[in-house]
Amino acid sequence: MKWIGYLMTVITAGMLLSCSPVIHTSKTTALSNNYCAPNIPYLDEKVETGTPDTVVSSSLSEHDYILATHIGLVSLISQFSRVDATPLERLEAKQKMTDKILLFQTEINAVAAELDCNGERFDQLGKFLGDRNDKINNRLTVASIAIGAAITLSTAFIKNNDANTAISIGGGITGAGLGFLLLKPRGKKIALEINRSLLKNVWWENNDNTAFPPALWRVMNEKSFSNDGELSLIQTLRKRWLIFVFNNQVNVSDEQLYFGSGGNFSEEGIQHLSDMNNELQASVRTVQQDLRSLLAAINRL
Repeated sequence: MKWIGYLMTVITAGMLLSCSPVIHTSKTTALSNNYCAPNIPYLDEKVETGTPDTVVSSSLSEHDYILATHIGLVSLISQFSRVDATPLERLEAKQKMTDKILLFQTEINAVAAELDCNGERFDQLGKFLGDRNDKINNRLTVASIAIGAAITLSTAFIKNNDANTAISIGGGITGAGLGFLLLKPRGKKIALEINRSLLKNVWWENNDNTAFPPALWRVMNEKSFSNDGELSLIQTLRKRWLIFVFNNQVNVSDEQLYFGSGGNFSEEGIQHLSDMNNELQASVRTVQQDLRSLLAAINRL
């Protein structure tokens, strides 16, 4: 019954060969590349500063006025609202306002598209990793059953007590090892090198790299645009991630992994990346509600 010993040797060798934690395949390589990033940088549409325009501010709510300053509409609204403005001047101002609003809407959609793309990319990576881990667990289960069957057969057909004892001990050790791997599966990981990430900008509250269009970034940092008015949309997101992703306790290694240069991600970690991209996308799209309010106010002028 030497085949029983061979079986245990093969299974043990298979366990050892499967210990490499990081998966490298053509699929993971393709999905690890950030093909969602735009290839043209966002330009800064400078915020309108200086003395507030009292005529415009009296015509708009504080909320709408702040948004108008970030988009660069105040001077145009002032030109459009002037009593002595000619029809041509009003038409010119209206057209420029429309262009700026369209540009801002396009920026919102562009950022949302990038986040949606990343969310889908990480979903695919997570599914691939989950399927691979399930296959490994299935193989361990089959191997564990095979070991049990081999030990049972050895006791039935081998009359040598010493051989039976050796096989039982060897099989018991191998079975215990398989059982431990099933009880606490290590799971495979995927290596991700993170260069551009909108999540980084939110976590560090910094947009020096203009990964966000500057106008949109300013709006998302306005506390008055959040529901409670105490925290900005950016700060609200960061607080939510701290609670639900990191259980109110984040260490340097976690920050480096998710908001630094990346590293080896587990299936759960990939899912966190997907969730955070989707949550950020939802927050970005809520700015459309603020823009709708401003458009309605301008149409009433």
